[in-house]
Amino acid sequence: MSRAPSRVVIDCDPGIDDAIALMLAYASPELDVAGVTTVAGNVGLDQVVDNALRVCDLIGPPAAATPVLRGYAGPLARALRQPDEPVHGAYGLGGVELPAPSRAAHPGHAVDWTAGQIRAAAPGEFTLIATAPLTNVAALLHGHPDTRERLKEIVVMGGAAFAPGNTTPAAEFNFHADPEAARYVTESGVPLRIVGLDVTREALTPLADAEALIADGAPVTAAAGRMLSHLIDRYARRHTVRACAVHDALAVAAAVRPDLLEWTDAWVTVECAGEFTRGALVADVHGRTGHAPNARVASGVDAEAFRGFLMSRLRDRYGAARLAA
Repeated sequence: MSRAPSRVVIDCDPGIDDAIALMLAYASPELDVAGVTTVAGNVGLDQVVDNALRVCDLIGPPAAATPVLRGYAGPLARALRQPDEPVHGAYGLGGVELPAPSRAAHPGHAVDWTAGQIRAAAPGEFTLIATAPLTNVAALLHGHPDTRERLKEIVVMGGAAFAPGNTTPAAEFNFHADPEAARYVTESGVPLRIVGLDVTREALTPLADAEALIADGAPVTAAAGRMLSHLIDRYARRHTVRACAVHDALAVAAAVRPDLLEWTDAWVTVECAGEFTRGALVADVHGRTGHAPNARVASGVDAEAFRGFLMSRLRDRYGAARLAA
């Protein structure tokens, strides 16, 4: 007997890897995406919202009818937000210009809407998948504290527990963009799984996969392949490898197939005050602080299994063969 899909809200900042993550989420029957909430991150909020609407329209039903909501345009505790990530290119989607959205964002604020959805559902019914700076999520848990006990868990793409950062030597982009929000979420007491650079850098998508998606020729697969090709080109310039990490897609995969990753229990927090370590994820796996673990941190990944999972889901759901059937 199959289990009912897990209800999720995806909080994101598209961004190429967010776009691929949305495609994967809607290609996964294990997930029931109730809404897509947006926050400034890879690009500014207006572009993020526009990108989310365009990607959902491209995917088609049910994504094309899923509410897309505006969240915060900057961090909670600072006046300025982290500058746009140049790696994502024009439009934040690698120069891939998708058709104009057919609808506007859903009225209301992402945080209040999410709180209403969680309250209307049974306790433990909702999971948040957060692939962006954690501003919206922290505001939800602070402004609507009753939602903490009603959430099943939060799956976060962010941080680098046992590896260098990608924005500073110590900090990953999402956590560095709003360290105070990240710290609030990590210490909130909500069940938490963290998918950080430790594993996303190990689960690379090679150029051959991007080219295969382009060659497939269907609207979603071709767009995904072109976005990934742009990201691979940027990675090649920086890391001299013709492959790229699709960070946010791995977080979605973790919500569907947690067995693809190895998990380490740890007490975690985020550094907010360090001159060189602001935004760094601190993971105490040996009990040095005396605090009990408050998170499961991804510490290993079956990279080939994830690669196969991502490609098969995209092809099976969106590929030309599926459309022709």
